[in-house]
Amino acid sequence: MTDVFGAEFLDRLHSTGAVKNPAPFETLRTNGFPNRRVEAWRYTDLAGQLAQTLTPAGLRINQEQSGLFGPNPAVESVEGDALSLLNAAVGGEGFLFEVPEGARLKPVFARFGPMDSNALVNATNRITVGAGAEAVLVERWGQTDESWMNSDTTIDIAEGGHLRRIILVEDGGAGTQTHRTFTTLGENSRYDALVVTLGGALHRIEQHADLTRPGCHAGLSAIVLKRAQEHSDFVTNVRHLAEDTTSDQQVRTVVDDQATAIFQGGIKVAKDSQRIEGDQLSRALMLSDRAQAFTKPELEIFADDVKCSHGATVGDLDEDALFYMRARGVDEAAARALLILAFAREPFEAIELPEAIETMLDSKVQEWPGVSGRFEEMDL
Repeated sequence: MTDVFGAEFLDRLHSTGAVKNPAPFETLRTNGFPNRRVEAWRYTDLAGQLAQTLTPAGLRINQEQSGLFGPNPAVESVEGDALSLLNAAVGGEGFLFEVPEGARLKPVFARFGPMDSNALVNATNRITVGAGAEAVLVERWGQTDESWMNSDTTIDIAEGGHLRRIILVEDGGAGTQTHRTFTTLGENSRYDALVVTLGGALHRIEQHADLTRPGCHAGLSAIVLKRAQEHSDFVTNVRHLAEDTTSDQQVRTVVDDQATAIFQGGIKVAKDSQRIEGDQLSRALMLSDRAQAFTKPELEIFADDVKCSHGATVGDLDEDALFYMRARGVDEAAARALLILAFAREPFEAIELPEAIETMLDSKVQEWPGVSGRFEEMDL
């Protein structure tokens, strides 16, 4: 076969008999996987993942409201990047989540994992929200130790629908997770997503949103917490394809030790898409001289009546704030943890969360600096 990046990985995959759809697999064999010479992948290297010998396995789903979920058949063909082609080639079945027209659902929780060791799990998921319907979906993707979980999720939100989606990506070991979401919004609809990524060797999470009708809104937020040699690549691509649409992106990143985190945020405004508002703010906190944080905003605007903004900061803890807290009797470890927590919590304000869900996420964020449960005891 052609000597492309990932050729040996594809040979091993083919030898397992796991390839169910030859067409996307042949395209992948011809083009290979993206390497760091590809602009969108310049910060993320898949060489370690492609060197693994992995066994294809099915997606494990555990959810509270089983009647709301069903199996989603794998696609036989796909247009997209190499990871979507990989998903289609092995026929990854996923979940189907449907919210009927006008429904108002209680929060729905679903856990995907744990995965078997050295497994390659591919999933094709579909979410539909009917006209005027509202739903809160909490997805926990995790425990992929030494394994690779790869998914594509398609979301369609009809007129006046509203989906609040929380994606908690957590790994205790050297797992890899690569997830892509493609959302299409109807008139006066709303999509609010919060991604929280913890642990893992490599996480690349992509959020693509097409605002196709007037009055719709996409809010894409993320909290990225990485340490050791963990790697995160959070990618957004919001396309304003209709007039009178709005978007907001809020990303907070904390990296320690030798961890690396990247935010690649895109806003595109099509020609004649007037009266557009698009905001993007990325802030990164580096706790170590060897940690790395990269921000790459991309704005493409082809209309006149547009209010789009982007901002990015990279820095360390505020020494003045740290001094103030030490002067109030807070020990240094707790003071640093409090400042980290206050910083990381900021995206919570971008999405209205039920109290129980915010408490659960807050506990995960508190665990990261290692002082969970101590904050309520402090009299500041």
